[in-house]
Amino acid sequence: MSKINILSLQTKEFKEMCVKAGLKGFVATQVFEWVFKKSIVDFDKMPNISKANSQILAENFEILPFKSSESLDSKEDNAKKCMLTLNDGQIVECVILKEKDYYTLCVSSQVGCGVDCKFCLTGVAGFKRNLKVEEIVAQVIYANSEGYPISRLVFMGMGEPLLNLDSVINSIELMHQEDRLELSKRKVTVSTSGYLQGIKELIKREFYINLAFSVGSADPLKRAPIMPIENRNPIMEVAREIKRYQNLHNRKLTLEYTLLEGKNDSEFEIKSLVNLARYLDAKVNLINLNPHKKIPFRPVSEQKLKMIRDTIRVNQVPVTIRFKKGQDITAACGQLGESLLK
Repeated sequence: MSKINILSLQTKEFKEMCVKAGLKGFVATQVFEWVFKKSIVDFDKMPNISKANSQILAENFEILPFKSSESLDSKEDNAKKCMLTLNDGQIVECVILKEKDYYTLCVSSQVGCGVDCKFCLTGVAGFKRNLKVEEIVAQVIYANSEGYPISRLVFMGMGEPLLNLDSVINSIELMHQEDRLELSKRKVTVSTSGYLQGIKELIKREFYINLAFSVGSADPLKRAPIMPIENRNPIMEVAREIKRYQNLHNRKLTLEYTLLEGKNDSEFEIKSLVNLARYLDAKVNLINLNPHKKIPFRPVSEQKLKMIRDTIRVNQVPVTIRFKKGQDITAACGQLGESLLK
């Protein structure tokens, strides 16, 4: 008999299941307290639950939906890549990032990705399947249980979040609950390559979070070859929907721009990026390509990177350069998915 994962259950559901398994309903509340508030992921390590009850729990339920887990620590900076083998054998990767006084988790929404951005290794791996709610939440619980209390979440790992919108929204809502992680939605950022229907759905559902838009190029003709999603989701239509979304709440939009030498770094394309940023009242985050042998592009020089930053800044658009973390363990932006290629 397959075990029931508890991470996506509401308290009432879990109580009913506990009673059906021969336990008292309050055991469910105790378990959730240990898992979500104290980051304990083993029924045997919950002191106020008897040995008999923990055995019943272990026979009927699971906490982390993983067969196994591995991790790699960067020797260059404060990044840790986690490779989590799911119950069906698929592998999902997430990255723990140590900031000044808090931890951010770069979380995945899919196994692989079907959007096929040409500068992203996850796209090379291809799409395997969507992650379930519990598989998204489990990445956070796992990080917490390993001693990294996550306070910020960025959906910038494997997959296009808006192509798995139900699971992404439901996982965020669940983690936001008072009896769960109490994760503020203001500390959650969802990155998209520009899936038009997904943005419309966010508007329809009135679900407001920080949004980051991966641009690639603001010129449709240059964008399509490196981001094929452009062919069915034209950037200006996407921009109009994002503007509608932004007008419904007051959170700043980020335009993510991965720089590829000779592909999207011309004066014209940077000017187009500036115009897009002005239209959307957005800030720009420049990402110099993180190279990989399976990616057919090169990053721009440091001199060119700074020149582009200064050009954007002179045009009164807020701009930052993404600090590289985890490049030595293929955990930097655009590098996740290597475990799927082995």
